[in-house]
Amino acid sequence: MPTVTPPTSRALFTAFLSVGISGFGGVLPYARRQLVEVKRWITDAEMTELLSLAQLLPGPNIVNVAIMLGTRFRGAAGAAAGVLGLTLVPLALFLALGAIYQQFAEVPWLKGAFAGVGAAAAGLVLSVGIRFAHALEPRAWVIALGAAGFLAIVFAHLPLPLVVLVLAPLGVLIAWRRAT
Repeated sequence: MPTVTPPTSRALFTAFLSVGISGFGGVLPYARRQLVEVKRWITDAEMTELLSLAQLLPGPNIVNVAIMLGTRFRGAAGAAAGVLGLTLVPLALFLALGAIYQQFAEVPWLKGAFAGVGAAAAGLVLSVGIRFAHALEPRAWVIALGAAGFLAIVFAHLPLPLVVLVLAPLGVLIAWRRAT
């Protein structure tokens, strides 16, 4: 159950700072744990809804979540606090690692290390997807839309923006008609 008292801008900053420090390249599992389980600011279903909307907006999903959640609780100041907390440490690390990588990009063991990090990040994204799927009620039409999107992108090689432009309004229409 979410907390009754909205978090302060400082609390938003420190929570998202914790998320930003906890993961590099795949922070959704940490964000979900922090916001839903530790802070209890939102429910699992609300996190899924925020992430679903965040995926439709331009920019990194977790930054969009920080903006939406910060705005919900503290307006523009909360959004700024969430984004700053989330990006401060990773930005500093990114700049430092970029400088180091530029010097040692062709070292074979370093190339292998980066390939391993990429595989781990893919596994984290998959685990978050599975957790979010468990938070939703299974609905045949949602599964059908997901399958249609997958088939359109993977097998028909249609561009993602086109698939989203067709399936997102269709999904909203179906959900709206079922709710009324």
